[in-house]
Amino acid sequence: RTGYVKERVGTGGAHAVPHNHYPTGDGKWVAIACTNDKMFARFAEVMGRPELAAEDAFGQQDARYAHLDEVNGLVAEWTGSLTQSEVLERCRQGAVPSGPINSIADIFEDEQFKVRDTLVRVKDDRVGELAIQGVVPKLSETPGKIKHLGPDLGAHNREIYMDRLGLSDDELAALRELGVI
Repeated sequence: RTGYVKERVGTGGAHAVPHNHYPTGDGKWVAIACTNDKMFARFAEVMGRPELAAEDAFGQQDARYAHLDEVNGLVAEWTGSLTQSEVLERCRQGAVPSGPINSIADIFEDEQFKVRDTLVRVKDDRVGELAIQGVVPKLSETPGKIKHLGPDLGAHNREIYMDRLGLSDDELAALRELGVI
């Protein structure tokens, strides 16, 4: 409405700190999002650093944002001292919003992805069995399903170019010869 276009800000939040992706000690990553002062106070407790949430430290969002690199460094230092599962469990216990940053291998192993059919395996004569993204969103009454990977490339050329667009056999052959289709 105003013509303002919000640009990309990367993994960090534009108005909340900490609100980013952080490495863990086992080579994995977590997302942590403290969008208000109460969340940050809980997080400071989880980190074992309650003094960070004091008024004269980083207790106010403005102070954390003004010292973004320092706060993110403290968080990364803490997450880097623990495994991903330890960070997530401590955050869960402290009611701090967090989640894993999954690798492709993690996604294939995660039970939640399996149960939700996020990835489905489809057999195809051309490539064998292939794992692809399932139907999203998955609706309870009409969940949808994937029946095949689609027709062969060019399978409908005759129908489209000749029947619908009116090209002749010679014109279709010329397009094939030129590598257009």
